[in-house]
Amino acid sequence: MHRRGARTVLRGPRRSNAPGLPGGRAPYGYDAATLYLYALLIPETAARIRNELAPVLDRPEARTGLLTVCAQVLQAQDRIDFYAEIANPVREHLARL
Repeated sequence: MHRRGARTVLRGPRRSNAPGLPGGRAPYGYDAATLYLYALLIPETAARIRNELAPVLDRPEARTGLLTVCAQVLQAQDRIDFYAEIANPVREHLARL
């Protein structure tokens, strides 16, 4: 990662530093899955995100990232209001996998 003023330019593949995950490294597809699942309350937006991020989300190794985000949402739904809101759409998504 290189800094240019207030702008950050990423170089090469990037993996997220997900809080609470061992080693601070997120599985492949974690960021894309987070964006997609967080948008499930707005189906048109979720569909667009899913379409745009298909090159990442359609890879077999992205399933781990997707399941990780699903687990985090469902595990914390009683403590985090937003997670409570998206818990049912996340469950419905899991049922379709």
